[in-house]
Amino acid sequence: MFGTSGIRGIYGKDITEGLARSIASIFAEGRLAIGRDIRDSGPSLLRAAAEGALSSGSDVMDLGIAPTPTIALATRDGYRAIAVTASHNPPEYNGLKLIERGKEIGKGLEQEITEAYHRGGAAASGGRGRIFGHSLIEDHKRLAIDMVDSVLIANKKPRVVVDCNGAACVITPYLLSDLGCEVISVNSSQHCFNRPSEPNAANLSYLSAFMRDVRADFAIAHDGDGDRCIVLDERGDALPFDAQLAMMIDHELASGKGRIVSTVEASLTIRDVVREAGGEIEITPVGSTYVAEAMEKAGAVFGGEPCGEYIYKDGVHVPDAVAAAAKFAEIFCSEGPFSKLKTRYPQHLMVRERFPAKDKMGAIERIREKIDIEGEVRSDDGIRVDEEDGWFLIRASGTEPIIRLTIEIITRYWFLGTAQPCVARDGDPACRWVFQADQEGICFVTDDYGDIGLPKP
Repeated sequence: MFGTSGIRGIYGKDITEGLARSIASIFAEGRLAIGRDIRDSGPSLLRAAAEGALSSGSDVMDLGIAPTPTIALATRDGYRAIAVTASHNPPEYNGLKLIERGKEIGKGLEQEITEAYHRGGAAASGGRGRIFGHSLIEDHKRLAIDMVDSVLIANKKPRVVVDCNGAACVITPYLLSDLGCEVISVNSSQHCFNRPSEPNAANLSYLSAFMRDVRADFAIAHDGDGDRCIVLDERGDALPFDAQLAMMIDHELASGKGRIVSTVEASLTIRDVVREAGGEIEITPVGSTYVAEAMEKAGAVFGGEPCGEYIYKDGVHVPDAVAAAAKFAEIFCSEGPFSKLKTRYPQHLMVRERFPAKDKMGAIERIREKIDIEGEVRSDDGIRVDEEDGWFLIRASGTEPIIRLTIEIITRYWFLGTAQPCVARDGDPACRWVFQADQEGICFVTDDYGDIGLPKP
C-alpha cells in the first residue's frame, strides 16, 4: 500500500474517498491536520479524510491548499497530519502522505496502518470531533526567514521568477517578496496544473526564454506539493540536480563540519563536496523517510536527494522546497550568478532513464539474479554497482510503475548490459539493452548475446 513517500495511485482506481476516510480514521488519534495540493480530486479526498477522522472522535484542522512542509508544521503542536497529494506525479494521480513529529511516518507504523486497514479500519467512536479551518502559511514563512540572512537578500534584491504550478503558489512568491526579492510569479493558479508536475529541464523549456525576456537573476520551479524545486540560472538553463545539491551542501557546511545524509542515487560529486568541506556523508535508500530518520539519528545538519528535495536540521523533517527557495536566494546573494557557481561542481556524464514495468519488483529480482559485474555492490534499494570508472543503479520507483536506471560515467567509454527485457520488452528474455557512453552521449543498442557484464574495450 505504501511506497517511498506515502500512498499514491490513480484517483478513482487506487486512491478513493473510501480509502482516504479509512486511513484517516485509523491514523488520526485525537487531532489531525489535513491539507492538499491543487489537484481536481483534492477537495473530495480532503473531505473524506476529514470525515474519517471526525467519525473516530478526532478534531480536524483543515489547512486547505498548502505545501506538504507547511502541513508538517502542524505536527510540532501535537497533531498528526495528512497531506492529500501525489507530489510530482501526473494530475490523474493523488495520494496521502502521513506525517508525525515533523516527518513522514516510518515503515513500522505504515505496516500497522496497512494491517488495520485490511481488518476493516478503525471502529466509529462514541463521540464526534470538531473541524475548523486554520492557516500555517505565516508560521512557515517565519521559519524560512529565520533560516537565512534576510538583510543580505534585502540589500541585493534579486529578481526571481517563481513557477509554482501547485500548492507552493500560496507561499513561495510571498516569502521571497517578504525577503526583499523582486518576484515574478507564473503558473500560480490554485485550480489546475499548467505544465507536468515534475520540475525538470524537459518540462520547463518555456521558462528559459521567459527568464531571458524579463532579465531574471534566477528562477525557482516547484512540483505539485512544494517539496521539490529546481533552479534555473540567469541564462534560463536548469541546474543539474547534482550540482544544485552540491551547492546546497557546501552552503550548509560553510559554518563548520557536520554530517550530511543523501541516498544511493547521489553522484560522486556529492561525496567529493562533502569530503572537501570537512563533513561526513551517510547514504540511505531513496526516499525522504529514510533521509529524515538518518538525519535525526545521526544529528545531521542537512539531508538531500538529487531530485530537488532538501531537509534542514532547523526546519521540518520533510523535504521543504519553500525553505530551499529562500536558501537559494541567499546563495545567489552571497556567491553570485548560478551560471558561474555551477562550474565549481564539474559534472561527469550522468544518465537518468526510466522504463515502464508492470511488475517492477519482479523485474528487479530477475535483474539481480542475472547481473554479473565486478565492483562494490549495494542492494538495499535496487542494485547499485560501483567500479573505478563509474557506477550504475537500477531500482524500482516507489511511486510509479517504472524502473529507474542511473549511470555516472567518469572515463570516456563505459559499457553496461542489464536484463532490460524484463522492463522494456514485455518480458522477452531474448533481448538485452546495452548502454554505451562516449563523447557523443548515450546510445541504446539491442543485443541478444553475451553475459550481463560486458568487457570494456
